[in-house]
Amino acid sequence: MGIVVDKIRIWKKNISNWRVILIIGAISFMIIAIGMMYSVGSNLVDNGKVDLKTGDFNQNESVALDGQWEFYWDRLLTPEDFILEDSLNLDSFMRVPGSWNDGISGAKVYADHGVATYRLKLKYPSNIKDPALRIQRVITAYKLYANGELIQEVGKVSDKLSDFEAGYKFLILDLPKDKEEIELIIQVANLNYSRGGIRESPVFGSKQVLERQKMLRLAIQILFIGSVLIFGIYYFLLFILQRKNKTALIFSIICINTALHSLVWGEAPLSIFFPNIPLITAVVINYIAFYNMIPGIILLILNIYPLDYNKKMAMLILIPTIFFEGLLLTPPSVMAKFNNYFSLLMGLQMIYILGVLIKAVMRRRDNAILMFIAIGLFALATIEDALQNKAISGINISYMFLYGNFILIIAMSYIQARQQSNTHKKLILYNEKLIEADMLKDKIMETEMSFLQAQIKPHFLYNALNAIANVCEKNGKNAGKLIIDLAIYLRASLEFNNLDKMVTIDKELDFVDTYFNIEQARFGEKIQLIKEVQIPLNYLIPVLILQPLVENAVRHGISKNLKGGRVYVRMRQTKEDVYLEIEDNGVGMDNEKLETLLSEDGIRQGVGLLNIHHRLLRLYGKGLDISSKVGGGTLVRLVIPERRKQL
Repeated sequence: MGIVVDKIRIWKKNISNWRVILIIGAISFMIIAIGMMYSVGSNLVDNGKVDLKTGDFNQNESVALDGQWEFYWDRLLTPEDFILEDSLNLDSFMRVPGSWNDGISGAKVYADHGVATYRLKLKYPSNIKDPALRIQRVITAYKLYANGELIQEVGKVSDKLSDFEAGYKFLILDLPKDKEEIELIIQVANLNYSRGGIRESPVFGSKQVLERQKMLRLAIQILFIGSVLIFGIYYFLLFILQRKNKTALIFSIICINTALHSLVWGEAPLSIFFPNIPLITAVVINYIAFYNMIPGIILLILNIYPLDYNKKMAMLILIPTIFFEGLLLTPPSVMAKFNNYFSLLMGLQMIYILGVLIKAVMRRRDNAILMFIAIGLFALATIEDALQNKAISGINISYMFLYGNFILIIAMSYIQARQQSNTHKKLILYNEKLIEADMLKDKIMETEMSFLQAQIKPHFLYNALNAIANVCEKNGKNAGKLIIDLAIYLRASLEFNNLDKMVTIDKELDFVDTYFNIEQARFGEKIQLIKEVQIPLNYLIPVLILQPLVENAVRHGISKNLKGGRVYVRMRQTKEDVYLEIEDNGVGMDNEKLETLLSEDGIRQGVGLLNIHHRLLRLYGKGLDISSKVGGGTLVRLVIPERRKQL
């Protein structure tokens, strides 16, 4: 029988710790995923050559030309220069995708600004009737030659700044047909950006296949942008109608910022809508969205979970963002020099967000688990974004970014919708309560004296006096202190005649300490009181609110646990509200008992808790919020929605 009881206890403990298991599992998954992302990709191109004839490449496929291209630094070579190859000295083989100043995989590092020529010899099967090349990010101007012919020039390629002009076009270009072998020469010039080179691998395949892939990706991206913009506009209009709903405003800004970022990534819809848009415009748009993405998410999380973060730490993690906002006034070349520092800041900010959410999950906040999972997936997408930008990931940057943001936006939208639904339900409930207001007022008046009497429960006096008697035999001095505490407790319970009276936090906490000293005389160190007060001690709250809730936690929570337990008193202040929580890690209660606790049937459990609930409803229109689980303790929340003057 004892073995069965032990197994039941272990099972209950495992159930109560499932949140810890979830968090550990999620963090482990993220670490493994990051390790799998970190890769230099495939090496299809070897020493400037690739042969697609030897594989199963066919008309319905496309392939990214990743690998080692021939690289000629500080030279803009033409096909004529390669007629006598022996006269040319190869500088090195350069990794594509990548930048010539990255030093990826031990490659030679070149200057930020300069010109270079890339060369590749490509063989492909004869069944490819319409060979084509998809070129996206070549920084920042280039010329493409295929079998001696000039196919395309984007921008103006020159080693002189006066003749140079940056370009910004994503193209699908026809290649010479019926050759089965193509020599690709790409002249690249970068005189104005921090990282030059072929930043995204050219893709080879049938033009029909490449066009179809482009249209599909573009359709997905435009659908995503449109959906996110709709969310942004909706929540901005909601904020206009509800000016105090800052969460709606922040979420609206996040959606608009995400849509802005999506316009210049992936298929770059902005360049399709505006073909002649300058490259610098797209770069600045990208930086605006880049710098504001994570700070916006931080502000949203802090608004949703105001009790689970430290104000000083939040300010410390957000202040550096101001410096990067100032960089938006500088040229892109200056902004680019600080990319590594901003990536480090983003990493710290993501860790901070996850830390706040872990605390929210452990404290059983609404929707905290969903938000933690969504932010975790978004973090993975952001990390992949950074890895791809450094050319050390083979995953498509556009779609990781889209998927990560889509999951985050949907999760945030669900939480916003749920909060709106709860608000609507509360309004309906409030209207119903207004109808019963007169009856409720009379009932409160009738039970106020019962409330006072309930504070001095006979069994409490008996137990307190019995505990004092036991202490008298051991330590007369301590017994005297306990008698004084009991006298203070009795006087504080009866000396007022107005339950609307306001007292300072300091006095309420003194009353709580007095009560707890008496209880500790009975239970000793088995019970502990932990206070986390982050509001001024001279702040005014309704009288006799905290002590009855702490007493309830001791009586019905930790005192019934053989091992004792802890009672937590937490207080935090925002600009509009004061949040108070009393939580214990005691025996808890089932849902059936919880549902009747604040109803008329709950009077059988004690009139004190119900009367506090009624007082708060009368004063602020919102009463106690109680959550509990058998074996998992009980949490009582209350909000004082208006700021009162301090003494």
